Amino acid sequence: MYKNKTIACVIPARMSSGRFPGKPLAKIHGRELVLRVADIAKKSKHVDTVIVATEDQVIKDLANENGYLSIITGSHYTCTHRVAEVAKDLKTDFVFNLQGDEPETDYKDIDKIIEFGIDNDCDMVQPSRPVTDEDLEDEDTVQMILNNGKVLHMERNLPTITDNVISQVGMYFYKREVIADYPNLDMTWVKHWGGLDTIAFCGKYDVIPFDIHTRTQAIDRPHHIHIVEQHLAA
Repeated sequence: MYKNKTIACVIPARMSSGRFPGKPLAKIHGRELVLRVADIAKKSKHVDTVIVATEDQVIKDLANENGYLSIITGSHYTCTHRVAEVAKDLKTDFVFNLQGDEPETDYKDIDKIIEFGIDNDCDMVQPSRPVTDEDLEDEDTVQMILNNGKVLHMERNLPTITDNVISQVGMYFYKREVIADYPNLDMTWVKHWGGLDTIAFCGKYDVIPFDIHTRTQAIDRPHHIHIVEQHLAA
């Protein structure tokens, strides 16, 4: 809770990832990826509830066995639809969407994002970081275009990089009614460019960036497990 506002953290996870099937159960130094992410969310001083949202019984069972609440959802073509399905029935003021493949997330950043979003009465906060040369060569990184301090558009491999282009980070913070409205939004760009879920909010809701400064390694592909293990060991 923050300023008397309740916050639920929903972690979407599924076994059928196109780039890395079964990745929620992939182990990083012996602990499953989805549990490592849940462990991070649990450390937040503002998050009241941590929920693993999945269409797979094996993930639900693993979460439950380790003390985490998990909800089985329908099958969705975006992880944000999965979070929205859970959010519509939650009795909470805000929802933090922490992607289940972000094991390098700093729980202190979660708290900072929550504080920023509530202090500024944001419809949605989209964490971000400055674009690096590594980002421009990474097909898994999404760049976002800002206009008047709001996220206007996003795309992989933008042809032009200017000062108002930043990189997306796999965390999102919304008012509950905003994320619950997601299935009703225009999905044209989302369907054409898979993985750009946030773009559906642009135009109807103000999507405000929040710079976490650092580049963290998401688990998009199998070889990323070794990279994260090296980072943790260091």
